[in-house]
Amino acid sequence: LNNVDYSMSVRMHGETGRCTCELIDGDRILGDENDGGLVKSDPLVISDDIIEYIKTFDVVHVSCYSYIDDQLYKVKEAGIPLLYDFSTAWEEEKVEKIGKVADFILFSQKDDLTEEENYKMFIDAVDKYHCKVSVMTMGIKGAWVYDGKQVYKKMPYNVEGGAIDTTGCGDSWISGFITTYIEAMKRLNLMITSSDDCFILRENAEDTKKHAIELSMCIANLRARNTCRIKGAYGHGIPIESYTGEVKK
Repeated sequence: LNNVDYSMSVRMHGETGRCTCELIDGDRILGDENDGGLVKSDPLVISDDIIEYIKTFDVVHVSCYSYIDDQLYKVKEAGIPLLYDFSTAWEEEKVEKIGKVADFILFSQKDDLTEEENYKMFIDAVDKYHCKVSVMTMGIKGAWVYDGKQVYKKMPYNVEGGAIDTTGCGDSWISGFITTYIEAMKRLNLMITSSDDCFILRENAEDTKKHAIELSMCIANLRARNTCRIKGAYGHGIPIESYTGEVKK
């Protein structure tokens, strides 16, 4: 289903992470039921085979709920760009640690903090803890991106159009952003390395990077907006009472 390769997925005996999901005015509220299940009690071991497999991709995405922070140095040493998602579970000590291995850090805004407090962590991730790009998503208040040179802000598209279900909206936003940005940087780097010194000047490259971020945020908005109009993010929901453990294709 959806052409997702799961050949490298680890199979274990036990419970996967399980949560409740309530929809309140189109927004989804998640509740943890079993403390992450096996993902937390027996986290993935990043083996040499896994490293070789992920080397075939352009970027690795991992989150604070993957429970493999202590193994991320393996990804760093392999030279694979890493995107780390903190959701709202961020604090300075953790950001300092992850800044040593992550190229991109994603934050979700904490509603119990002021805008200034959220903004400071977003900026410090780059200026103080040395990741390359930090991102903070803020729901209907938009998103920030910071590359150490400029803060970019983008408001969401067509908020007035309403939402059927916001489940997966943030994931769609960051996937739209990172895939567009990585592809643009690949093309830019290829042109730089294959050109003579007079073809692409430094200021030309910096201008391209700036517009790549802006375009990536636009694509992210479009992806997120589309997901807001789908029940359950994937559109393949089934009634709980009819679930047998097999996904119907």
